[in-house]
Amino acid sequence: MKIYWTLKSIPELADLSLRERGRRWRSAYKSAFRHRETWCGMALCGSCAGAGVYFFGMVGGVLMAALGGFLYGQIVTYVVLKYYRHRLRGEAG
Repeated sequence: MKIYWTLKSIPELADLSLRERGRRWRSAYKSAFRHRETWCGMALCGSCAGAGVYFFGMVGGVLMAALGGFLYGQIVTYVVLKYYRHRLRGEAG
């Protein structure tokens, strides 16, 4: 699985301006919440933060929340690329 660090690392968005890249991403991102994978990613993020606090205290919670947020971002990117790639390309539909 490829890791996407920024929107510019997504091939469909790489050649666009910052403003257009953001517009297309927001359009597809909002629709990602129609899929259970996105909600599972959000639950995973919260679970990581909760486990970090439980096992390691507040500092562990912050670090594990950061890890959970990263994982959530990768899951959402996967969902968008799987179901809404056409929106990133700017195609109707």
